[in-house]
Formats: sequence, structure tokens, C-alpha cells
Amino acid sequence: MKKGSLFILVLILTSFVSFASALTATQDSLDIAIIPEFSQPGKTSLTIDGASPGTYNVYTLTAVKILPTSSFQLSAGRNSLPLDIYPTSELRPFGPAAYEFAYNIKNTESNDNYEGKMVVRIVSIEDAFEVSSDSNSPDTEKMTFYIRNRESIDLNNVHVKFSSIFFDVEQTIDIKANTKNEISIPISSDKLKKIEAGSYLLTAEFNTDKGVRTLEGRIFLGEKKGVEAKETTEGFFIKRTDISRINYGNVFETVSINSGKNVLTRLFTSFSVQPEVVNRDGFGVTYSWERKLGPAESFDVKITTNYLYPILIILAVILIIVGFRRYTQTKIEMTKSVVPVKTQSGQFALRVRISVRAKQRIENVSIIDRIPGVVQIYEKFDSILKPSKIDVKNRRIQWDLGEMAAGEERAMSYIVYSTVGVVGKFSLPRTLAVFEKGGDIHEVESNAVFFLAEQRASDE
Repeated sequence: MKKGSLFILVLILTSFVSFASALTATQDSLDIAIIPEFSQPGKTSLTIDGASPGTYNVYTLTAVKILPTSSFQLSAGRNSLPLDIYPTSELRPFGPAAYEFAYNIKNTESNDNYEGKMVVRIVSIEDAFEVSSDSNSPDTEKMTFYIRNRESIDLNNVHVKFSSIFFDVEQTIDIKANTKNEISIPISSDKLKKIEAGSYLLTAEFNTDKGVRTLEGRIFLGEKKGVEAKETTEGFFIKRTDISRINYGNVFETVSINSGKNVLTRLFTSFSVQPEVVNRDGFGVTYSWERKLGPAESFDVKITTNYLYPILIILAVILIIVGFRRYTQTKIEMTKSVVPVKTQSGQFALRVRISVRAKQRIENVSIIDRIPGVVQIYEKFDSILKPSKIDVKNRRIQWDLGEMAAGEERAMSYIVYSTVGVVGKFSLPRTLAVFEKGGDIHEVESNAVFFLAEQRASDE
């Protein structure tokens, strides 16, 4: 009995040893990467030799999961078994590191078991991916960058938020193994031209099974240089010149504006921005401005020259000269005024006063005044100089003064009255002076006067 039992045990051990020694499994690729933050598999395969034909399972009791989990058939000879290796929640991201785990291939019919070892690499998002870009043209209408996958693992339907000075977008993308995955984001050209050339921070926020993981990189915008100069002039008497410098590049540029005036026009010129430098050279003056402009910035100077000022000054000088000449050439000055006179009967009455002054020696001087139709002359004169002639029919009164020396003055007055009440403005005609100078006859008129019946006399 004991011999029989021992024989059976020997047969069992012999069969196990023969299975274990007959089946061999070789890992085809040792470059298997797993990113624990993503529930997506690393792929490899086993080459199995020496297996007895039958149904088998493959499994592991470690922190990874092996597919297929269902049974499969092995035939005599060489077999290839594709495997997907998934991370589980027990596998923590501690990479980059090699993770060796044990696996088993079991014959479901004979319960024969083969135990082997497999190695995978555990990598983090920071080690697996690179976020960056090549240089983007400033004339483009999109910004292009890439996610470089350094590992031999495909990731599908990955939700990522990309943020930079240029954009903030969210996308769901596929990241292929060992490739540079390019992504293009549309951008407004108006926004792009205001951003200076250079490198800018680019962040990628990955939504993973273990929360949000952030990866930082750089996005590059190439240089573009150029300054546009504009100058427009309009107006005739008031001339306005607009000078501008526009930086249509995306780098800082130092620009300058120069404008020249002569010593006369500079007196009538104003600027929207005060010049920084003023250079005088002979009869010319040069004004200069300088600014440092960022991308899409502009510098404008408005220069206004008002030629009306010199024209008005010239006209004023001419009028002064003409007036002075007329004043110096005037041979006689005559002024006329009126004042009200109180009467016992309350009738309307005015005293008319005429003053004559000779500026040069003149001869045959006659002063002629006309009487308005609504009034009559009071024929009693209290002045020393009485009228030479009173023409009642033509309503004229005349004084013949004869010769007057330079600087000589004569004063005349008379009273007019009306039996009919006068209301409102009462106007008197200008007085005429007729005289002879150098054999020529000259005439000069006095000022016009009026009287407001309810107010007071006033000279016009």
C-alpha cells in the first residue's frame, strides 16, 4: 500500500516537472510603459513554446491586470499570445521605474500551472509627455503646438485644457504612441498683432482617473518687424498736418518724428504733443519727437499752423497805417451832440452843439446843418457865434467861419423844438463842413446823433 501511494506521488511530481520544464514563455517586448493616471493598457505579447494542446488562462495577483481574462487555446508548437496590461488602483505613480510582477499560465483541464515574470515601466505624465511648439508665424491666423508622446502607449479620448496668453480651450484628443501630436487653435489676427514676439507659458491640464494633472511647456511666436509712416496735410488758412508712426510688427520699435518750420510760421504753430527736442538753425527750426512702441501701438502728432494770425496782423497794421495817414491828413475835425432842454410848457426841445477844430490852416469854412421836419428852430441864439444864414424853406442853417488857423476851435449851438410830442428815437442828420485848402474844395461830415425821448441823448 505504501509502495502504491509512493508510486502515484512520483507520477504526479514527474508530470508537474515535465509540464513546468516543457512550457516556456518569452516576453516579446520589454519596452512596455504604463501611465498609472490613465486606465489604458500597455501592449505586449508572449511567445509560448512546448505547451500541451488545451485550454489555458493567464492571470496575475499583483497591482496590474492582464487581458485576456477569458480562456484561450494553445496548440502544440509555438504560440503567440497578445496581452494588454492595465494599471489598477493599487498601482501608484512612482515612476519612472521598472515594475516586475509574476504571472501564471494555467491549463484549465489538467490544472498544470506555469509561473513567469514580466517587466513594465511605470512613468508619470511629466515623463511621458512634452508640451511645446515650433515657432509660429505672426501672420498666421492660428497657433500650433504639439504634445510629444515619448512612450509606446496609445491614449484615446483624453480630455485636456490648454491655456496660454493666446487662448484657453478644452479638447478631447487621441495621443498616439511615440509621435508628435500637433494641435492648431484659431486666433484673431487683431489679438495676435498686439502680442510681442517670444516664448510664453503653455499649460495642459489632463483630466485623469486620479484627478487633474498639469503639464507646463512653452509656445513660441516668431518675430516680425516693421514701422508704417503716415503724413497727411489739409487746410489752407489753417493748415493741419497729422504725422503718425505705427508699429505693425510684434517687437518693440523706437520711432522718431521730425517737422521743420521757419522763424515766422513757428510763432503761429501748435502741437498736440510738445516736442522733446527743438533745434534752431539760422531761420529754420526743427522739432523732434521719439517714442518706443510695442506691437500694434502708434504714435501721433498733430501740427496746426494758423495762417489767419499773420494775415490778421498784416491787415491790422495796414488799417493802422491807413488810419494814421487819414488822421494826419485830416484837415478838420467836427463833432455834433444834443442835450434835452427843459421848457415851461413841457414842449420837446433839444440843444444842438457843433464843435469844429482845424488841424491845418483852411479857408472859406462854412458849416451847414439840416433841420428835421418835425421840429422848428428857436431863433434866439445865446452863443457868441450866430448863424450866417437860416433857410426856412429848405430847413438849413449855415455858419460862415472864413479862415481858421491850425489848432483853432469854434463852437456853435442852437435849439430846436416841437409842439408835437416826440416819443422814441429822434435822429438828426450829419452836419456838413465845406472849406478850401490849396485851391481845392473839401467836404467833411460830422458824426450822426439821435435822442431817445424817454431816456437820454447818445452819440452814435
